[in-house]
Amino acid sequence: MKNKLLTALFLTGAIIMGNGCTTAQETGGAPDYLDEKEILFQLKKTPYKPIFPPASDRKAWLATDAGKRQTLIRAAEKNLKTSWPLLTARDYMLFRRSNSRKAYETPAWSKRHKLVSLVLAECCEYSGRFMDEIIEGLWQILSEPVWCPPAHEGLPEGELFPDPSRFKVDIFSSSTGRMLCDTLILLEPELTKISPFLVQRVKMEVMRRIVEPAEKLNEETAWWFSGRNNWTPWCAANLTGCAIYLLKDQPERLAKFINTYLGISRRFYNRYPADGGCNEGPTYWRHAPGKYIQLLNLLDHRLGMGGKVFSDAKLLKMCEYLPGMNLSGNWFLSTNDAAPRLYGEPQFLFYVAQKVNSPSLMALAQRLQNAKRADVKVADLESTLITLFTQIPDVKLPAALPAINHWENLGISILREKTDKPEKGTVVSLKGGNNAESHNHFDLGHFTLMRCNKPLIVDVGSGVYTAVTFSANRYTLWNNNSTGHNAPRFSGMGQDKDAKYTAQITVEGDSVTKALMDNAYPESAGVTALTRTLTLDRKNGNVEVCDTVQVNEKKKIEITLFTAVQPEKISDSCIQWPQGKMTVEKLKVVSVVEENRLDEAMKRNWKKLWRIELTGEVKESGSWKLKFDFSKK
Repeated sequence: MKNKLLTALFLTGAIIMGNGCTTAQETGGAPDYLDEKEILFQLKKTPYKPIFPPASDRKAWLATDAGKRQTLIRAAEKNLKTSWPLLTARDYMLFRRSNSRKAYETPAWSKRHKLVSLVLAECCEYSGRFMDEIIEGLWQILSEPVWCPPAHEGLPEGELFPDPSRFKVDIFSSSTGRMLCDTLILLEPELTKISPFLVQRVKMEVMRRIVEPAEKLNEETAWWFSGRNNWTPWCAANLTGCAIYLLKDQPERLAKFINTYLGISRRFYNRYPADGGCNEGPTYWRHAPGKYIQLLNLLDHRLGMGGKVFSDAKLLKMCEYLPGMNLSGNWFLSTNDAAPRLYGEPQFLFYVAQKVNSPSLMALAQRLQNAKRADVKVADLESTLITLFTQIPDVKLPAALPAINHWENLGISILREKTDKPEKGTVVSLKGGNNAESHNHFDLGHFTLMRCNKPLIVDVGSGVYTAVTFSANRYTLWNNNSTGHNAPRFSGMGQDKDAKYTAQITVEGDSVTKALMDNAYPESAGVTALTRTLTLDRKNGNVEVCDTVQVNEKKKIEITLFTAVQPEKISDSCIQWPQGKMTVEKLKVVSVVEENRLDEAMKRNWKKLWRIELTGEVKESGSWKLKFDFSKK
């Protein structure tokens, strides 16, 4: 049974990483902050003090924005009227029985969202009326058998439940531990007055389930120690936050803990490309560089380093990737599993921008604050505290975006017609990279097009995560494979999974970008050379996409486009939108239909999508074009 379990654990990691959750090879170069001996010296030298004030510091809490405090209180008042979600064995088993992650994860996270809401409201109001319900939330979470969801447990084949002899440390269980520690940081004296034993139990359970197991992990028992994707900084930040609080009276033990998790986070940093590009996409930036910065912030504060950890050129590039990926308004390039819009709070971005001294990230935070955004519930107390205690200035910051953003290592280019007001013109992008990226899709050569802040040609992005999403069957999902992207297919053959399948992105001036796709397809596709050239006419915003190909025999060409603006088929060679039209050369418009395969996650991003199918034919060599005309009628 032990060997069977170990096989399952390592298989889980292999599947997660093998489906694109990898970054570049570790290259070295992470700033050498402190070794374990120096960490210990700084711990003894610098008194413990939380980053954010406890609820009892009324001066600090009442200095925050009154409107924000009232919003948090009103949200908690609604939560007082709701019951605590029930986590059932039946829902847990559905992961194995029907591939459902939501059945168990949704109520689990709803419970945590509710607790965070109540804690924040009590800190804002400080009247005691939320305390009993906070205690109920703590009791509920402490009573859960496990904090790791079934998708991350590494269940042995045929097994429905996790091994009861150990606690699995993952991004979700570590987040739960961190949330409980942050609750005590804010309200420990108040909870102690009601029940010292409850407070003691919270500490004991986080130690037993999170900190102690984390102390025993290494490269052989935790795949994410490799630094390959967002799991590394995400876990490291949460675990270090727990340890700093719970081991504050054990400096030697804490120094060893910090040294371990700072070390694996350096690996994450070292694997990051030199251009700072996040191959997991902009909405995953929050859990990749964003979590890395939260870890650095914890250490900078606890070790009294005076901001030295943020003075780093590569870290700045990692942060300025995000404003670079902003197309216009609150639209972002939705590569891989990323969503097309950011749903997090802009105050976090401004907080980070101040740390790394990034004017472009500050300007993005200000733009997003003024943009319409969805209300998002969070189970991350630290992030919400950052939002509450960070003020974005009213003075308008320079908001112009570059005419072109190009990430050579990442393999993405974005061209904007109007740099001062991109939402008034055309914005196009072209995607390269390789097919072993983090949260990978078969999207080499995929292009997108925005016109006047309207998404005319889009990347669908991710659907609802299920057991299939990060399994060997990942690319059976239509939105992940070649039929869900607009690179050409050849007689039904699309791209395949592997780092050897690549597309290099090049730029010529500020109006032309190319995807060199000779190595983007398996040999069986019969493609010997392929270049996609995207040209933006800066005089009128028109766009031309030209594919030039060489094949080993006659091939049928298939191209699938997705649009979030309802199109009208005018003829076999023309599609029209209110913003303009698309004509095709040496291709035929076969069909224009509303996409009926959208799941809940896709509908949240797009509401509706339409699918445009194009076909053509090529013998040995040839080319075809898609022309987008936005000239006034």
